[in-house]
Amino acid sequence: MASESEERNTFGMLLGWRADPAGEKIALLMQSTNKVVESDDDVREFRYFLTKQQAVQLGNFLYGVAGETPPEPRKRGLLGKWLG
Repeated sequence: MASESEERNTFGMLLGWRADPAGEKIALLMQSTNKVVESDDDVREFRYFLTKQQAVQLGNFLYGVAGETPPEPRKRGLLGKWLG
């Protein structure tokens, strides 16, 4: 069994994630592994709760690291402009 300090220094590959609304927060589930996945036991799951502001900041940060820009918000159509 790995010690706590060894566990903190392990690296892995992100396999997937899911984000769900959780009231005023966002529940983020991230799955990773540090070896070839041969069984469900090889997949680690981490759960985080983020504020909506943290989620936006994380998204914008990842766009920047990837050398991309966030998508432009879609312009409202004529009906949307009339309805406010």
